[in-house]
Amino acid sequence: MEDVIKQIVDAEREAEARIEKAKAEAKEIVLKAKEEAKLIEKEVIENAEKEAEALVEKARLEGEEEAKKILEEGEKEVEALKVKATNNLEKAISAGIALVRGS
Repeated sequence: MEDVIKQIVDAEREAEARIEKAKAEAKEIVLKAKEEAKLIEKEVIENAEKEAEALVEKARLEGEEEAKKILEEGEKEVEALKVKATNNLEKAISAGIALVRGS
């Protein structure tokens, strides 16, 4: 009977040791998982920041290109208006001279 009690006590100690070991392993697994989650979170944030920077840069370049086109079109319109104004001035001068000569 004493051997049976000893075996039971030994089994209980072994079970407790296994439980403690399992708890320690579980704790270690949780810590590793948290560390990995932090690394993944950091990586996701870095990737998102890079993508955001790329999108901002792309939008900036597109905006510059659009502004350049608008400026070029504006310059063409100004040039066309200058030509018209010059022609109109020449016509006005010619008309003025014709009036003076005719009078």
